[in-house]
Amino acid sequence: MSPSRRMARGGPGDARNRRKIAAKYLEAAELVATEEGATANNVIVGIAALAGIAAGDAICLSATGSRYAGDNHGEAAKVLAGVDRELGAELAKLVRLKPGAHYGSKFIGDADRTRALRAASTLVGAATERTLGA
Repeated sequence: MSPSRRMARGGPGDARNRRKIAAKYLEAAELVATEEGATANNVIVGIAALAGIAAGDAICLSATGSRYAGDNHGEAAKVLAGVDRELGAELAKLVRLKPGAHYGSKFIGDADRTRALRAASTLVGAATERTLGA
């Protein structure tokens, strides 16, 4: 782990709270996914990225008692990969899509929308499994 990486400590309650936030973000993304229109994909991907980030936090807190606390979400994916390589890769997918969704002026395509929803769902599912009973 990088010595300059900002981390925050937390316990089981923090892990559960981040998981609940992740689940609500995913629920919002899925709700927007019922709408049509070119702009919906950007909103869906942006919210799905937030779901994945919160889920990654929950997973890391549950496994190690700490989570990434900086602004570079690519680092958050690396921290998660240290806990679970495959889940870290799922978060990395979302993190790569996030800037275009949140700050871009181009519309995101259906393939990236599907990719983001799947990755977020995988991460929220893993966070739920790992924080139940925590």
